[in-house]
This record gives sequence, C-alpha cells and structure tokens, in this order.
Amino acid sequence: MDSFMHASIHSLLGRTRQMTQTNNLISKVSFGAVALALAASAQAGVVVGWNFDNAAPGQAGGIAASTAAAGVSNANFSTANAGVWNWGAPYGNVVGTQFFGSNSNTLSLSFTLANSLNDLTLSFTHYHNHNFGNTRPSYKYAVQINSGSGWTDLAADLTASSATTSATEHITLSSGLAAGSYSMRWIGYGFGAGGRDTNSDFFALNDVGLSQRNQVPEPASLALVGLALAGMTLARRRKQA
Repeated sequence: MDSFMHASIHSLLGRTRQMTQTNNLISKVSFGAVALALAASAQAGVVVGWNFDNAAPGQAGGIAASTAAAGVSNANFSTANAGVWNWGAPYGNVVGTQFFGSNSNTLSLSFTLANSLNDLTLSFTHYHNHNFGNTRPSYKYAVQINSGSGWTDLAADLTASSATTSATEHITLSSGLAAGSYSMRWIGYGFGAGGRDTNSDFFALNDVGLSQRNQVPEPASLALVGLALAGMTLARRRKQA
C-alpha cells in the first residue's frame, strides 16, 4: 500500500511538473508572438524613403529609394547639380544643389502609388552653408507637390539659416494621396540683395521619407496576436485546474 501510494504521488508530481513546464513554454511563446506581432505593426510606417548611403558619389539623377513599401513603384530622387556627397561626420551622405532657386536647380523626388494612402507625413533633414551674399543670414524655401495638374505648396516660408542647418522638418499631408503618380520638389526664395538663387552656396537634404501614421495592424498580425492571447488564456486555465 505504501509503495502504491508512493508511486502514485511520484507520478502525480511528475505530471504536475510536466504541465507546469508546458504552461511556461506556452506563456513564453505567446508573449513572444505578441511582441513580434506588435513590433512588426509598429515598424510598418515607411511608405518610401531615401538616405543616400548607397548612392554613388556625385550621382545627381535616378537615385533609387532606400526603402519602398509594397504598392510603391518608380521611386527616384534627382537634383540639378552637385549630386550626392559626404557632408562629414556625423551627417554622412547628403544630396544637394548649388544655385538653388524657385524655378531651376531644385531637388525633387517622384513615385507612383498603387493604392490611396491617408495620415501621411513627409520628413527630411536639410543642410546649407551661408557665405556672404545672397544667403546670409537666412532665406526661405518651400516644399511642393504635383500630381500632374501643377505645383502646389505642401509647406512654405520654411527658414534656411545657420541656426536651422541639420534640422529635421515634419510636414503633414492633411488630405492624403490617391492612387497615382506624384512629384515633390524643394524651391528657394527670399534671397538677400535681390538675388534669385543661392549662387555658389549649397542646399542639401538627407533622410527624406514619406511615412504613414497610426498604422492599423495587418490581418495576419491581428490573427497572431489573437492566437497568442488564446494560448496565454489556455495556459492559465490549465494551471488553475
């Protein structure tokens, strides 16, 4: 009798340990799946972007996007002159132009969207040097968009000065973008001494990106989260039983 009870207790303890290990494994896997799914959805905001790290030195046209989401095609960046060069640490590669003005020597990008997108933000970091003349102490620039019917301002009267160089701008596209092809460009104006452009001074950009805010997790991510939560619930119930 004692031997039978001892064997039964030993068997019960073994099953309990095995169940506890299984529950712990389910919990760990479930928590990992939740974290993975949420991280994937949180990182899914970039629509198209350029960091110019892989562009050739001096390249001025046909600079392919560093990142492009599904449904984005024909993504290119161009500048009239100067092209890509290293601005120095810690900034790295930038793309720029001299004689930056309102009608010529502008920087521009283009892309095609297969589907409409809302809650969009255009971000970029801008750089400029200011020698004595047209660009000191500051001048203005604007960002414009064209969907085939002419240029309109996304943002205007932005300041280019020594104090704002290497600053990052975030411009909200309040109306979103329908499916189609688009161009965006940067233009300069408001130069000193009646100048029409920056002359030999540079205007440059880096980390140019269009992103989508308030991302909703994809159905696959939602299903993964649901499966993980179900596993966690099952593990708790088994532990309590």
